[in-house]
Amino acid sequence: MSTPRVPASGAAGLFSGVPGDVRHALRLLWKSRGFAATTLLTLALCIGATTAIFSTVYSLMLKPLPFHEPDRIVELYTSAAKAGLNHMPANVPFYLDYSKNATSYETLGLWNFTYTMVGEEGAVVRTPAARATAEIFSILRVQPLLGTFFTKEQNKPGADRVVVLTQTYWRTQFNESPEVIGREIRIDGDAYKIIGVAPRVFEAFDARVKFITPLSWPAGAENPQGRYGVGLSLYGRLKPGATVGAADAEAKTLEKLYVDAGPPPLKAFVERSGMTMNVGGVQQQRVEPVRPTLLLLQGGVAFVLLIGCVNVANLLLARSNARQSELAIRSALGASRRIIARQLLLESLLLTGLGAVLGVLLAWGALKVTNFYLAKMLPQALAATIDLRVLGFAVALALLVGVLIGLIPVFHILRTNLAEVIQRGTRGASSGRGVRALSSVLVVAQVAVALVLLTGAGLLIRSFAKALDVNPGFDPAHVVTGRVALPQAHRASDEAANKIRERMLAALREIPGVQSVALGFATPFQGGLPINAFTLENDTLPPGAPQPGAFRVIVTPGYLETLGLKLVEGRFFEEGDLAPNRRVYVVDESFARKFFPNGSAVGGRFTFGNRPDKPEDWPSIVGVVKDVPHNGVEEKSGNPFIYQVMQGGRPGGLTLFLRTERPAADVVAALRAKVKEIDPAIALFDTGAMGQVVDSSYDNRRAVMLLLVAFAGLALFSRRSASTACWPTMSRSARARSACAAPSALRTARSSR
Repeated sequence: MSTPRVPASGAAGLFSGVPGDVRHALRLLWKSRGFAATTLLTLALCIGATTAIFSTVYSLMLKPLPFHEPDRIVELYTSAAKAGLNHMPANVPFYLDYSKNATSYETLGLWNFTYTMVGEEGAVVRTPAARATAEIFSILRVQPLLGTFFTKEQNKPGADRVVVLTQTYWRTQFNESPEVIGREIRIDGDAYKIIGVAPRVFEAFDARVKFITPLSWPAGAENPQGRYGVGLSLYGRLKPGATVGAADAEAKTLEKLYVDAGPPPLKAFVERSGMTMNVGGVQQQRVEPVRPTLLLLQGGVAFVLLIGCVNVANLLLARSNARQSELAIRSALGASRRIIARQLLLESLLLTGLGAVLGVLLAWGALKVTNFYLAKMLPQALAATIDLRVLGFAVALALLVGVLIGLIPVFHILRTNLAEVIQRGTRGASSGRGVRALSSVLVVAQVAVALVLLTGAGLLIRSFAKALDVNPGFDPAHVVTGRVALPQAHRASDEAANKIRERMLAALREIPGVQSVALGFATPFQGGLPINAFTLENDTLPPGAPQPGAFRVIVTPGYLETLGLKLVEGRFFEEGDLAPNRRVYVVDESFARKFFPNGSAVGGRFTFGNRPDKPEDWPSIVGVVKDVPHNGVEEKSGNPFIYQVMQGGRPGGLTLFLRTERPAADVVAALRAKVKEIDPAIALFDTGAMGQVVDSSYDNRRAVMLLLVAFAGLALFSRRSASTACWPTMSRSARARSACAAPSALRTARSSR
């Protein structure tokens, strides 16, 4: 006598038929290839976009820096809130003072990112590097991969000709040869001895850097009077138990002690500028400038994912409604509602699982695009990657999406009387109304979310269009520009620096077709200009007004004609202004409106630094020009610009400007030949049309706009594809009702006999 089979119960019963259900789900999806393709494409695009953006957000905001106890690594930076400057670097006096008197830190170190010329004369390569004090290595808690790091004794002039390579630079330039230790390379014309290789993890501190050399300085740099002359980044490692808040409070206390002990002009400057010292976590400070952008993109892609989920849920709802007869027969044959619900959830999870696999592949490709713009927005950060945590996020996201979109058809089926479906041979009016009502709710939600996304994209497009309409204040058309890096020989003395500038200008004028030429210390729209406090001879500002400050644009005569600046009144610089005893300035309209509101700024007088003892020593304003946003249209400090004639200085580089009707490519080729003729050791880079330079300054805003527009387009595509896919599904539903209705009619006819 056979023993009857007892149905499995509990978890064992729930999962006993899973392999069969999976095979059945695959067969059904293969039969409904149009539905499956539409659903998979929607899920892949939504999950892929979400994973790509999450990978970037995670890499920058959530993933800790790969150093020992990274939350103890802090940056000390200055700010002048009343001048609109919220984050500025420190300098040597800060480093010396805080190393001696601050109690919150195990150690403090200076860091300076720079570009250097590497290689022998005639074959130099412009290479990003850093100069640092030896404490940086202990702050990051890194050990040399090969050789050793430099020490504090080598942070002195004459002892600083050693270099530590990064692992990437060691691999790409020296093929990871261990014999590299002890070799010499030429940096800025000087011989440096390679003493070590830093591990790959070190590059997470600044991904641009190829090597690190000791930072040294002359004795004059330690003068406390230069305390607020910013220029070097200052980092520290907190002592165990010390907090960022406590370190910040201590920094402000030390600054107050310094200011209180200083002369009245110092107190007045600090009061009017709001100058203070701040301490913040290094990762937080690094991400702060791009945090709003990252959150905006994450919010936008979340909307895309939501729209995709609603679309797929609507498709699954229509599909489950079309399969009521099939599910009713399974129920009649003994399948419990729990098993039917499992079948529907498995189909949903199978779709989202396959969609997640495709989505991760799409995210891997999309990261190439996002990393391109990330390098522009935050160049010191390593490129975002899809690591195990990001893959875990994608898996969790697929499971969550699969369950959420699968529950909607499950609830619909559980509320349907499947026995009545067989008896009537139709879904019934109440079932049809319920499906239509739920589907309508999903469509309304989908359209509402899409409208929010489209509105946001539209506002960004409008904002970008307004930014493009901003008058640059000059005429970039027919202007060719380039940068040169000057070897040490051309800046060893004032005479050498002046001579190379004269030779450069003469060579530029010899290029055929060039109408006018000029030199500058910086390129418009590229930022990086120094800001300086100044003193007006007749201060018209109300009591308590912020300390006046302005960005300095140092140029040669001919700058106005070459770049096409618009002169409002007065004149621009002339050759006679290059005389050492001449001290004149040209200001922009913002300066004139702010500091000379009741009359002409021409003839007005001001000076950088302390007030002169004699009236005749005051520099005067000789001209006013239209505003030019030299730091880019995103610069929000509101400080004006002052033009200063290039009378001296020993800069490491210059910007060349040429106005010409010739094609930019032809002029650049001629420019390279002229520079090489002057000195093959001079490197020429960043060459091209000035219009391209202006256009590239919008890259960050353009990237955000294009991504949100792409998200909006993806939402529309998802909505359209879902609507198209619903029609075949609904048609199959009608055919299913006809198939069920025929046997019902036959049974009715037989019973009437």
